[in-house]
Amino acid sequence: MKEHFRVNLRHLCILILSLSPGILLAQTPPSNESGKFRLHKFEQPIGEETYTITADGNKLTLKTDFKFTDRGTEVPLTATLCTSGTYAPESFVIKGSTSRQSQIDTEVVVSSGDASPSAETATIHQGKETPTVTAPNTFFTIAGYAPVAVQMAMMRYWRAHGQPAQLPTLPSGAINIRDRGSQAVSLNGRDVQLERYTVQGLIWGMETLWMDGANNLAASVSTDAEFDHFEAIRDEYEPALSTFVASAAHDQMAFLAEMSTSLPGRRTGTFAFIGGTVVDVTGKPAIPNATVVTSAGKIIAVGPKSQTRIPSDAQRIDVSGKYIVPGLWDIHAH
Repeated sequence: MKEHFRVNLRHLCILILSLSPGILLAQTPPSNESGKFRLHKFEQPIGEETYTITADGNKLTLKTDFKFTDRGTEVPLTATLCTSGTYAPESFVIKGSTSRQSQIDTEVVVSSGDASPSAETATIHQGKETPTVTAPNTFFTIAGYAPVAVQMAMMRYWRAHGQPAQLPTLPSGAINIRDRGSQAVSLNGRDVQLERYTVQGLIWGMETLWMDGANNLAASVSTDAEFDHFEAIRDEYEPALSTFVASAAHDQMAFLAEMSTSLPGRRTGTFAFIGGTVVDVTGKPAIPNATVVTSAGKIIAVGPKSQTRIPSDAQRIDVSGKYIVPGLWDIHAH
């Protein structure tokens, strides 16, 4: 009987250890914590972030000090996030700068609704605006890629609350988190197993994040739509910086390949775009209820709908209520 009990107990321990980090997080009492991230741009050191998490009963208070220098200008940012023991947000305050020319001063306060204790509302303070909105059942408070410790709290919340495919965020937006699988990272001669994720919707681009076995954010690599790179690496994972950057680039290429399969094929032939307003930016008045005819990728006719002949073989596309302007081009490429 005793031997049978030992075997079952051993199997129970193995089962508990195999549970997801989110389940373990929900069952583990909150505790105090501190840490540091080194901040980089294109793998060059530019600053650091330090954070503390203080536990008080089943409440957590995360305070973080984020600062880097960009072209001689300091970019400081502070944030305070108060949550439950499973990182469900209760209040969030963020002040400072997220870039040389971008300032932020936002506060989100979550409270129970009057009609039902289970219904929550969120009051959002941004400048002169102070709207109160109904909070989704599952959501997180975050306002961009920084501070990094708030992203770590976001991942802990997401893992502890069912890992939804889409996570609404306050003050605005929603993010999509995708588990890209386990990755072994060489660190001082030993392999450390990390879980890699991609995040879309938090920045104008995509991020790759790594979580370690202790549910800590090990690294974050952000690549925006202008291909600017920002890297934040937990202090002890700094030697693996180049590995993180290479893996993030792989994720970017995989995402582009996936996206290309969902795009419709290019349509060819003659097209008539009917009913839109044409603005030709020459200084002439706009043309309402216009028709634009294209063939072989070139515009062959533009004018009022009543005066523009449409070829018999043209595919007609109703663009009523829309505007047609000359093509734009990227003049901000580096």
